[in-house]
Amino acid sequence: MEEMLAAILIASQTPAFDFDVASGRGLSVKVRGVPVVDGSWFQFYERGYTKGYYASRGTGQKIDRVDADTVRMSFADGPASGQASFRREGNRLVADYRFEWTGENPVLIEKGDLVWAPAFAQGSMTADGNAARSLSRRTYDQPGIAQRRFSPDASRYVLDSPVATVTVQADRPLTFFDARGYDQTWAEGTQVWWLGALALEASQGSPATLRQEWTIEPKAAGEAAPRTVPVRMVPAQDAKVPDESLPLLVPRPKTVQLDYSKPLAFNARFTYPAGRVRFMADFTQALARRFQLPAPDPKGNSIAVDAGVSKLGFKPGGYRITVTPNSITVLGEEDEGLRNGWRRLAQMAFVRNGRIHLPTGTVLDQPTLNWRGVHLFVGPTARAFHRKLWDRVLLPMGYNHAVLQCERSDWKAAPGIATPLTMKRADLKSLFEMYRNLGVDPIPLIQSWGHMEWLFANGRNTNLAFNKDVLYSIDPRKPEARKTMEAIWDEAIALLEPKTLHFGLDEVDMRGWPDDPELVTTLWEDYLPFLTGLAKRHGKDPMLWGDKMLAPGEAPDAALGDSREHAARRRKVLPPNTWIADWHYKADLNPRAFYPSLELFKREGFRPIASGWFLPENVKGLATAADIQRTGYLQTTWAGYESSEENMLKALPQFSAMILAAEYAWAGREETPANLGYDPTEQFRRMYFGNPSPLSKTPGFFVRWGEPLKTSTVEGIRFQTFAPLALGSALAGGGASVLNLPVKEKGRSLWLAVDTAVQANDGEATALVEAKLADGSTARRYIRYGQDVRAQDDTAATTLAPRKDGMSAVRLGLPAPIVSLSIRPGSPLSGLRVHGITLTD
Repeated sequence: MEEMLAAILIASQTPAFDFDVASGRGLSVKVRGVPVVDGSWFQFYERGYTKGYYASRGTGQKIDRVDADTVRMSFADGPASGQASFRREGNRLVADYRFEWTGENPVLIEKGDLVWAPAFAQGSMTADGNAARSLSRRTYDQPGIAQRRFSPDASRYVLDSPVATVTVQADRPLTFFDARGYDQTWAEGTQVWWLGALALEASQGSPATLRQEWTIEPKAAGEAAPRTVPVRMVPAQDAKVPDESLPLLVPRPKTVQLDYSKPLAFNARFTYPAGRVRFMADFTQALARRFQLPAPDPKGNSIAVDAGVSKLGFKPGGYRITVTPNSITVLGEEDEGLRNGWRRLAQMAFVRNGRIHLPTGTVLDQPTLNWRGVHLFVGPTARAFHRKLWDRVLLPMGYNHAVLQCERSDWKAAPGIATPLTMKRADLKSLFEMYRNLGVDPIPLIQSWGHMEWLFANGRNTNLAFNKDVLYSIDPRKPEARKTMEAIWDEAIALLEPKTLHFGLDEVDMRGWPDDPELVTTLWEDYLPFLTGLAKRHGKDPMLWGDKMLAPGEAPDAALGDSREHAARRRKVLPPNTWIADWHYKADLNPRAFYPSLELFKREGFRPIASGWFLPENVKGLATAADIQRTGYLQTTWAGYESSEENMLKALPQFSAMILAAEYAWAGREETPANLGYDPTEQFRRMYFGNPSPLSKTPGFFVRWGEPLKTSTVEGIRFQTFAPLALGSALAGGGASVLNLPVKEKGRSLWLAVDTAVQANDGEATALVEAKLADGSTARRYIRYGQDVRAQDDTAATTLAPRKDGMSAVRLGLPAPIVSLSIRPGSPLSGLRVHGITLTD
């Protein structure tokens, strides 16, 4: 009896939920490790979203944890300030928000919570007592939130799920909509619904307030137990098979006349009737990334090769490829075209009857746009990452410019600002040299007015700040600020030897400034000639973002020039032929939406480069506008302030959009992104992460734990599949706490055919795979949602692992024979399911 009372007492003291409040991320709430609220944010903005003043995402707030049940948050930035309190009272969480504004004109505040959709996808919802629409995932064929709403706005929502019943009560009606796949940055790669107020109004002396109460009633949880699964190893002569599918030519060439039925059998024995050829290594290296190349057959055919630069009448970068049953000819318009031709030839190869073949015929191709670039950051691992990205993806896609945001370097002119994101000067110099060796023009971008957090790192250079309380921008009126920027640019120019200097200058007054357009314009008129004069003194072309030189109405978005008068005055001080990176991120397939700003910049004697975001409609509309307006195109990324493979994985849609952009910037395709005939994310995965295909069958073993249901092939890996082995999930129910399998055999790779029972956020660790090896060591690998695996009803591509029919083939390398295998949950959420296991040599 005493033990029972003690258990009841402990249970009564255990909180019904856990919650936290973090700077930049906002509120999170979990029940038994399952997210209910997976972040929150708010922003101050002008009516019509013509200007933003403060956004909590990515911006610091002061967090005070009073005790285990109470957290307070506060913030202040220019005319925007506010407070929030969060109190846990039993099974309730009470949240009170207060938003204050001291600017001249009223503003609106958008405040939302991100409800984690998988927690409730198998449940139901009522809104003010009325049943909401089904919570199951669906597709939406219209932009905006109208189709995405679960119900009309309501003050009380009740959500039911396998882990808890959650009631949300607010002091005003709230909007609730499905944000999965929504065309906003905050929704990228997440599985969330948005719940909140769209337009709270605040003005001087009249703050906006909001109260929400979350009542959370947890449900009883079942206990998962370890499971040992008897298995047997069955030899398989075809554990791995060659990929004999015909290649996808991306971006699509202008003219293709190829015969795959009468191909050239490839043999690495060449003759050169016309003499030495250049850049052939681009072909052989690209081919080796696609296939396991055999040694040349001395008894096989030799291939006559002719290649060089020729006056084809194409745009720079264009090429002509001719393949006959015994010869290859590659001709390029300038060096760029010759290298593009070699890379395309490697893309044309395919496997048949255990050999590599090339289709016979002709390919004629040239770019639609002359200027095709990507925007990337730098960092400690950037050189190796960029080389891999360009070799495998961007060079085959035909890009020829790179805007490299490189202010986070260890400049001698700004000592003491180094952080873990900083790239060493020697490595940065090597990076720029690498780009030039690849035939790509590298353009350094060093933010030189706003977005100057890099210069204020470690508390340095605060004397240069416009507002010492908000370390965001320098004060260009201060001689020492100009002297510092001049010294940094002088150093960068001497080190990097660029042709063009990108000074940044977007959103210069976004934080820590009064609402004073005249002040910004006056400083712009004085400071811009200083920067462009610096470029002229070095014989370089200036470049900058265009948003502060466009007035509302002169572009569909990113028109932050305050008024036509102010925007015009800012443009007037720029020298002719200045490059303008004209960024617009609106998701709009209609290119006409983007004409006005491109036409305006061209009319006034500048050189605009249409600069887009990862949203497919934005890429198509803006790149097509660039074609019609005869400008260039730049694909931007904002995946953190460090360029690395890790950050790429966290924001893959921003990188796979580079595949999509190539179809419009190089190929000039007219089809919408949905009608290209392939998934750009899957194409990116194949190019960047794909392993070379064998040319013949590879032996190995199938791991059996019952009667096989069928045999499946996932990108060359063969599986016998069975009734799945499942890990426990708080949402799906059932499953083991750990799976133990006595897998014993010699092999180089262990492959698991897996999916999950429930969707999760990209990057979530769904499971940890551990293989004990004969030498006493252990091989480990996390299986992450979105990167390796997805739920059956989540049709998006995975990043690292190939996927087919809902199953992913996840590889674990084995440096020694395997003795046993265990698989345990990485989180209590998604419930990994193992359908088959294959061991290959």
